[in-house]
Amino acid sequence: MRCSKKTHTSEQHKSVMDSNSTSITSISESIDSRDTVNTQPETITAEQHNARKYVIGKDAKEVMESTCQLEKSGSRKHLLSQGVTCFLASLGMWVMGSILVYPSVLSSDLFSHNTTIYGTHIAFTNFQMDAVGGLVSLGSLPGSWAIGAVMVVKGRRFAMAIVGVVAVISWLGVALLDTIPGFLLARLLSGMVAGGASVALNTYKVEVASPEMRGVIAVIFSTGITTGQLVIMGVGYKTRYYNVALIIIVIPIIFLLGLFCVPESPSYLVLKGHEDRAKEVLMKLRGSNADIQAEINSYHLMNQEHKKQSVWRGLLQPQALKSIAIVSTLFLFQNFTGYLVINANASRFFSETASSINEYFCAFLLILIQVVVGIIPLFLADTIGRRKSLILSFSIAMLALTGMAVFVSVTEGNEAPSLRYGWAASICFSINTLLAFMALQLYTPMLEGLTQAGLYLCYSSSCLLGILFTIFFVRETMGQNIG
Repeated sequence: MRCSKKTHTSEQHKSVMDSNSTSITSISESIDSRDTVNTQPETITAEQHNARKYVIGKDAKEVMESTCQLEKSGSRKHLLSQGVTCFLASLGMWVMGSILVYPSVLSSDLFSHNTTIYGTHIAFTNFQMDAVGGLVSLGSLPGSWAIGAVMVVKGRRFAMAIVGVVAVISWLGVALLDTIPGFLLARLLSGMVAGGASVALNTYKVEVASPEMRGVIAVIFSTGITTGQLVIMGVGYKTRYYNVALIIIVIPIIFLLGLFCVPESPSYLVLKGHEDRAKEVLMKLRGSNADIQAEINSYHLMNQEHKKQSVWRGLLQPQALKSIAIVSTLFLFQNFTGYLVINANASRFFSETASSINEYFCAFLLILIQVVVGIIPLFLADTIGRRKSLILSFSIAMLALTGMAVFVSVTEGNEAPSLRYGWAASICFSINTLLAFMALQLYTPMLEGLTQAGLYLCYSSSCLLGILFTIFFVRETMGQNIG
């Protein structure tokens, strides 16, 4: 009979074990008492002796089985609690995903109707349409900084609430503002939402997830982005752009309501001196059998280590600089694989090909495939590792983009640690947003200069460089502590 060997610290578990020990002791004492009733030694046969051993062994086995049953039940309960908590928080990723692919919905609608919610005329140039997506990346930079400051002072939960409220305001601006400058300003605000959501939700995810749930929860958050994209593409089919914006407001509203059931980050509570509340949250998320005090002590230790060290001196260490350079380079290759550009402009991409299939349906199918394929990392991340998963992702993207380049060229053949980790992550995120802005804003110039086939080949080359870079410079982090 297998059973967990972890040291259990909760009073509930101690009481169970004490009662179990008492049962075994009482069984043994009752048998011993029967043996000592007579003053004369009892003569027993070997069969009787074995029978007594069997009774004790059988009862002990039942006690151990009940203990293991309790552990498994507690384990399932706390894993479910983590899953539900992180799912409610991941609705913020749905908000982020719907923001990212909205340009595809807008361009498809304005291709047939050039009117606002008030019936007035509106028309975007190619540069302005690129800016509808590019300003989101640009706005995410100040948004991430602002939400990062709020998280430190008011907590992760409050920061996520701010993200939800601003998301509602930005969608109202997209729907109701009838001038191009006003519309672009609303999209810049949407970018601040996306940046703030990325920082707040990813921080919360890391601080709430236990090691055995880290991979699953990462998939829940990542698929949240593609699910949000799928929802807005489904709503946007043959629906006016302003109606889509008014309907999609439902997502941030549900996200805000879900936050009433989401606890504050335990690490934030500990560092703010609310240790009792942190214990309650950890008991709910980790289960009664976890070593809650050890985790709380680790938060105190990390905080003390931070106070002893200079953040910027730590960032200037060779290993820290190397890590920042590697992650930033990966962001460069990632943004120029065309993933974000194609998602944001999917209907524009497919409308410029010679495909006989409706361009909006193709764009919807593209997002749907990403949602389905996004589940695969759930099985790969903790088996083959992050590094090999990254290589596989770049390889598949390279093959797909090369295939698209060939298709387009044929069809157009008659024409032409701790806080230091947080600061390092912030630097990398800032570089990523600038690169994403460049990739989105350069879409039209690159398309005109390279042709569509050449653009796909350029993105495919970026995937190839990403594969080589990953092989030689990226280290595996599977099973290792992060942050």
